[in-house]
Amino acid sequence: MKQRARKFAGIWLMLALLLIYPAIAVAIYSQFLGWLPIWATLAYLAVAGMAWALPAGVIIKWMLKPDETA
Repeated sequence: MKQRARKFAGIWLMLALLLIYPAIAVAIYSQFLGWLPIWATLAYLAVAGMAWALPAGVIIKWMLKPDETA
C-alpha cells in the first residue's frame, strides 16, 4: 500500500477512533464505575483521557511508514 493510500485510510481510522473511543470510555464508566468516589473518578478520567494516544500513535506510525521499493 502506498503512503498516500495509508494516509487516507489513517485519517478515517483516526476519526473512527476519536468518535468510538470516548463512547466506550463513557460506557465503561457509567456501567461499572459510577459508584466510585470523586478522586477515583478523576483518576479514571485522566487515564482514559490519555489512553487514546496509544492507538493513535500506532495509526500515525503506520501512516508515515515509507513506501516499499520494488
